[in-house]
Amino acid sequence: MKKILLLFPAIAFAAIIHAQTSTEYNNQGLAKFKAKDYNGALPDFNKAIELDPKNEKALHNRGLVKYALKDYEGAIKDHSSAIQLNPNYSNAYNDRGLVYYRQNKTSEAIQDYTKAIAADPAYFAAYKNRAVAYYSVKNYAEATKDYGKCIELQPGNADGYAGLANIKNIQKDYPGAIKDFNKAIELDPNSAATYLNRGNAKFLVNDMEGALVDFKKVTVLQPDNGNVYFNLGVIYAGQKKSTEAIAAFKKYNAILPNEWNGYKGTADVYFLQLNKYDSSEYFYSKAYQINKQEKDILQRYGYSLLNQKKFSEAIAMFKNQIAYLPDDYWGYYNLGAAYSMNKQPKESISSLETAVNKRMTELDYWQSDKNLNNVRMLEDFKGMVKKYFTKETLAKYPMLFGGF
Repeated sequence: MKKILLLFPAIAFAAIIHAQTSTEYNNQGLAKFKAKDYNGALPDFNKAIELDPKNEKALHNRGLVKYALKDYEGAIKDHSSAIQLNPNYSNAYNDRGLVYYRQNKTSEAIQDYTKAIAADPAYFAAYKNRAVAYYSVKNYAEATKDYGKCIELQPGNADGYAGLANIKNIQKDYPGAIKDFNKAIELDPNSAATYLNRGNAKFLVNDMEGALVDFKKVTVLQPDNGNVYFNLGVIYAGQKKSTEAIAAFKKYNAILPNEWNGYKGTADVYFLQLNKYDSSEYFYSKAYQINKQEKDILQRYGYSLLNQKKFSEAIAMFKNQIAYLPDDYWGYYNLGAAYSMNKQPKESISSLETAVNKRMTELDYWQSDKNLNNVRMLEDFKGMVKKYFTKETLAKYPMLFGGF
C-alpha cells in the first residue's frame, strides 16, 4: 500500500517585531519611575528622546529621574529643554524650581514657580513650593499669601493650614498657630510633623499637658523621630518626673548618638534632681566629647567629679573650662572651689582673685558655697575679698568669712 504524501503549501510565519514608539518608551519609563525604579526608567526615557528629540514629556520625565538620582545639573538641562519646546510647560517650570531649591538657588526657584503659576494659575503645588521657598528666606508676607492661595484652591488639603501655622509660630503668634495646626490635623490626622509643631507651640504657651499629648502622638506615628523624645525629656524633667525624663533622653540618644544635647539632658537629671554624680559624670563625659565649649557641660561635669571627691580630675576639667571660655569668670571661680576642696589654699585664692577681677561679685554665692570652707577663714582670703569690696557691702554677708 502506497503511503499518501499530503503536500501542504508552505506558509512562512514571519516574526512580527513591534517597534516601540517614543510615546511607548516614555510611558514604560514613567511606570518604572512611579515604582521608584529610577535606574530602570532612565534608559526608557533615553530611548524615547532618541526616537523623538521633541518629546517634551520624555525630557521632563527624564529630568525627574535625574533629580531622583541627584544629577541636578542633568535634571535642569532636561527641564530647560522641555521648556524650550513648550514655553508654557508649567510642570517643567515647577520641577526645575524644585531642583534649584535643592541647590539653594532660592531666587531661581521662586522665578520658576512664578512662571509655573503664570502658565497655570490654579497650580496648587507651585503655590505651595513657592511658599516654602519664601519661608526659607524669611519672606513671611509672601509665603502667607501663597499658603492662603493653597487653602483657596484646595480647602480640604492640610498643607496650607500647616504652612500658615508654622509662620505664626515663627512670629510668636502661638495661639494663632495652634488654631491653624488644629485645622491641619483635622484634615490630616496622621501628620507627625504637624503634631510635633503643635506640641512645640503648646509648650511655648505653657500648656505642658497638651504638648505631652501631641508629642506622644508623634512617637506613635513616627517612632524614630528623635527630636520628639528630647522634647518629652524636657517636659518630664520640668515636672520632676526623673525616670520618665531619663528614659526619653536615652531614647533620643539611641536615635541621634552624635548629638550632645541628649546626653546633657540625661546628665542634668542625674545631677540636678537625683544627685547621682557617677551617672551624671558618665553622660556629661559623652556630651563633652561632642561639644567642648558648652558652659553647663563643662561646669556640671567638673562638679560631678568634685562631688565624688575626684579632686584632680575636677581641677583638670575646670582648667578646660578656662581654656575654652577664658573670659568667663565662672571657670576661675570653679577652679578656686576645686582647689579649696583639694586643700590647695594658695592656688584656690589665686583663682578666686582672678574670678573677682573678672567681676564675679555674687557675694551671696561666695557666702553659701561650702566648697570654700577650707579657705574662707584664711587671712589671705579675707584680705583678697576686702580689697575688692567695701566694708558696707561686706557687712551684709556676715557668714562670708565663716561667721567671724
